[in-house]
Amino acid sequence: MFIIVDGLDGSGKSTVIESWKDYLKKEGNGIFDLRAYWKEHGRSPELAEIKAYDFIFSAEPSYSGVGKVIREELIKNGSRYPEFALAEAYSLDRLILYTKLLIPLLKLGRCIIQDRGVSTSLSYQALGKIPIKTLAALPGNALALKYRPDHLILATVKPETALERLEKRHDKRDNVIFEQLAFQKRAAKRFASASYQKLFSARGTRVHELSGELPSAIMKEQAIALLQTILKK
Repeated sequence: MFIIVDGLDGSGKSTVIESWKDYLKKEGNGIFDLRAYWKEHGRSPELAEIKAYDFIFSAEPSYSGVGKVIREELIKNGSRYPEFALAEAYSLDRLILYTKLLIPLLKLGRCIIQDRGVSTSLSYQALGKIPIKTLAALPGNALALKYRPDHLILATVKPETALERLEKRHDKRDNVIFEQLAFQKRAAKRFASASYQKLFSARGTRVHELSGELPSAIMKEQAIALLQTILKK
């Protein structure tokens, strides 16, 4: 099974994912955290290192290779790289991640839970000048749509709330455009649109929404209840 969690920056995605990690560990499942591995080793693991785990937690962009360049250079504050160059970089990072790890893991029957993915590119990058068909046709994006998530979880929140949360964060400051209210409003509208969600539902993905406006404890409860429902199917 493949699950992607997406939404605005500051929408509560991390709350959902961390609550799932805690729950799955308490249930006795083997957990492999790709993000932690990338940060510690500066590279992706080999398939043999992680194929024994029940659940693999992933993230995009990655924290090694192209993904590291995206995070440390392409989207840092003050950068002004061309839109299409950014889209190609995300697509290439995605192509490597899917080819090296995600597709082989899915074929082995593992469950992957990922923070962001092609769903982000088809929301954020589609707000610029690049046509959606062009974005979807980039090699990494096309591959990710072929191996679309079984479930897409959208954390919903008012753009004003998301921006207020971002202003309090000091651990993650990306390109300033992601932290502008006008951009957040457009992105929120895009995530909520029927045309956007149909990009996934038409391919067989089930789209779910979780309110990020709720207190953290309640959001965690609802997130765990949703995961329990998904895993029973």
